[in-house]
Amino acid sequence: MNGWFLGAAAIAVLTCVIHVWLGGREVAQPLLASGGLGKVPKFTNYYCWHLVTIVLAGLALAFGLVAWHAGSRDLGAFATGCAGLFALWSLAMIRRFRLRPTHFPQWALFIPMAACGALGLWW
Repeated sequence: MNGWFLGAAAIAVLTCVIHVWLGGREVAQPLLASGGLGKVPKFTNYYCWHLVTIVLAGLALAFGLVAWHAGSRDLGAFATGCAGLFALWSLAMIRRFRLRPTHFPQWALFIPMAACGALGLWW
């Protein structure tokens, strides 16, 4: 078993749970309740919300498979790359739109996920 990939899998599971539980309450529900958006932008965003849920669950599965040597290292590299790119995109959006890092905290979960994945690839 690769403990680093197992750690990345645990962080991915945690990220998915936070996304569904807190994010659903703080982001998805207000989005659906919004009266200022047209149907197409509202439901496109809601659709994308669920795509993110699927991707987060997929990252957890990918890291878990590689941790237990049931998946290839290429799968681990792909999941690590995704987590790293998600972290970078989060930080870029914070900078570009002058957001508070505490109001847009995705980076705080994707950075350790990517770091664990990178260490898993190393060992």
